[in-house]
Parts: sequence; C-alpha cells; structure tokens
Amino acid sequence: MKLSILAVILSSSLLFIGCTSQTMNSKEDAYQAINLAEVDGELTGDDPEAIALSLFGNQEPVEGNFSQETKVIEKDGFNQTILLTQMNLPDDSVKGLRYQLKFEFDQSVGQWRLQEVGRQQSCYRGNSPDNWTVEPCP
Repeated sequence: MKLSILAVILSSSLLFIGCTSQTMNSKEDAYQAINLAEVDGELTGDDPEAIALSLFGNQEPVEGNFSQETKVIEKDGFNQTILLTQMNLPDDSVKGLRYQLKFEFDQSVGQWRLQEVGRQQSCYRGNSPDNWTVEPCP
C-alpha cells in the first residue's frame, strides 16, 4: 500500500515537473533542422556572419520594410553561433525567418565550418503572430 502511494506521488511530481514553463517555452527554442548536404554554397570561410549571409541571406532587393540582420549569440573559443533574422517578408503568411547557424573553427585549415543550421518562422496570421515556430504558417 505504501509503495503504491509513493508511486502515485512520484508520478504526480514528475508530471508537474514536466509541465514547467521551461518545457512549455522550449517549443520557441526549437529549430527545424536543415540538412547541410542540401545547402547550396560554401560551408567554410573566414567569417561566420558572412557565410550565414551568403548561404541564407536575401541577396535580392525586397520591397517594403524588409530587414535582415545577423547577430553573434554565442562565442566560445572554437565555436560560434550566429542568428540570421529576416523580417517583413513579401509573403502573405510568413512574416519572418530566423536561422540559427552553429560554426566550429577548423584549425587544420584555419577556417570556420558550418556544423549545424536550423530554421524558425514567424507568421502574420495565427494564434501567436509574434512568436517563432517550426510549424507551417496558416
């Protein structure tokens, strides 16, 4: 009897811990992985921000309030994470795209190499138009 009460208490505790705000917010922290084998362009270079822009940046002029910026969000020795954000896209459903690109410095060649990239989008319509998601925009 005591064992089954303990099991119920532990199960309830784990359920409660699993529903903390950190877990609920983790959806916004999730990125849809992009297969590097399918990326068209050079994955190595001297400047991670320049690599990010050449691979995923918009190279064409865009009408309206389009903006594009890169930001170093993590830099630790031989690792660097870049956030490329594009807002006010000329699309009726997708408001913005955000790419998180993780680079590693390859000492053997003296260049940065893209190791991982993921994408999120922000939608004009939907329940949370100011949030980032990996779900398709309505």
